[in-house]
Amino acid sequence: MPDDYTRLPESPRHEDLVVEVPAFEDDRPQPEPEPPAAAPELVAATRFAQTSHAAPTIRRTQVRAGLWIAGVPIVVLAVIAVVQVLTTDM
Repeated sequence: MPDDYTRLPESPRHEDLVVEVPAFEDDRPQPEPEPPAAAPELVAATRFAQTSHAAPTIRRTQVRAGLWIAGVPIVVLAVIAVVQVLTTDM
């Protein structure tokens, strides 16, 4: 038992610690270069102009989710109301 701790374990090889990651081409659109920071107002105006024509994906997703959340129960209630009106005797 005392002989187990007389020698330290060997250090790991550098080859064992290297992880190779395959390269991929980044095809995402790159932002336009920053304008010279002559004035903060110019930088803010440039950023606003660059993003004003972009599609509002978050807003579109929120509207779509809101329509599903509110629209589906309303349609179900409308169908139930129509069925009740048609099935009741007058």
